Amino acid sequence: MRIQPIIVLGLTLSLLHPGPAAAGESLVEERGLAAAETSVAQDDLFPAASGPLEIALDEKGEGPSNFWLARRYGELSGQHITFSAETKAQLEATLVQLDRSLSVPAAQVQQAFEVMLRQSGFSLAIESAAAPRILRIRSMNSPESAELRQTSKLVSTAQLDLARRHPAMQFHVVVELPHLDVRQVSNSLRSIITDSRTTMLLPAGNSHSMVIGGFGDWVHENAGMLQAMDAAAAQVDRGEVIIVLSSVDANAMARMLEGVFSHPESPPSQRVLVRPNEATQSLLVSAPSGRMDTIRRVIAALDR
Repeated sequence: MRIQPIIVLGLTLSLLHPGPAAAGESLVEERGLAAAETSVAQDDLFPAASGPLEIALDEKGEGPSNFWLARRYGELSGQHITFSAETKAQLEATLVQLDRSLSVPAAQVQQAFEVMLRQSGFSLAIESAAAPRILRIRSMNSPESAELRQTSKLVSTAQLDLARRHPAMQFHVVVELPHLDVRQVSNSLRSIITDSRTTMLLPAGNSHSMVIGGFGDWVHENAGMLQAMDAAAAQVDRGEVIIVLSSVDANAMARMLEGVFSHPESPPSQRVLVRPNEATQSLLVSAPSGRMDTIRRVIAALDR
C-alpha cells in the first residue's frame, strides 16, 4: 500500500485515534521467521513527546527537510536517531510535504512523525530500547531496504491496532484461518504485494495459519481482511444425510468419496466427511449443501 502525498485533512484523519504512549519494548532480534521472537507489549512502543510538533512552511510554501523533522522529533521524544550517510543525505534532500503549517499535539507526535517519514520514503525501527534509546531511520531508496525484514516486530492478532499506529515500522502477525485454504488464498492475493521487500504473505506449513508481514498499517488492513474472509467462509451452509447402498461396499464407497471430494488441506467448512456403517450398508455424509446433489449423483451412478 503506497501512501499518497500528505495533505492536512488526510493527516488529521489519520491521527483521530492515537494510541497510548508508554515505555518501549526491546527490539525483536530475528534471522528470518525461524529465529526466536518476542511479542511486543499491548501498550505503545514509544515515550510520550514533551510538547507539540510545530511545522512551519516558508515564504515559498515549502516545509522543512526530513532531516530537520527527525532531529526535532528526537528532541521532543528524548530518543536518539541514527542513520547511514546515504540515508542522511536523502533526509536532507527531501522536504516534509504539507499544504500549510501544522501543529501536532504531543500525544499525536509519534504517529504524525511516522506518517511523514513513510510518505517521504523512509522507515523507522528501534535499534536499542535501553537508555540511551536509539532509533534507526532507513531509506527505502537505498540498499538498506533489504534489512527491513530483520527489524520486523511480532504482534498477536489482538495487537493489530498497535501496528496500525506505526505506519513506518515493520510488523508481522500469525493469523489463524481455519475455514480457508491458506495456500490458495495466498496465491490469489499475491497481486496486493507490490514490493516484496516490505510485504509478505506466507502460508505456515500445512496448517491453517498465515504469516502476514509489512508496514504496520498494511498488516492491520490485510490481516483484518483475511479474518473477515475466514468469518464469511465459516458461514457456509452444511448438511448431513444418510444414504443406504444397494450393492457397493460401504467402506469402499466412503474411501472413494472422500478421495474425490475432500483433501486434508481443505478448510473444515469445505470438507466432505463420509462415515460408513457396515451393519446397515449405509453412509452418513456431511458436506456443504451445494455439493450434496453432486455426491448423491456419484453414489447413484456407482451403486447399481
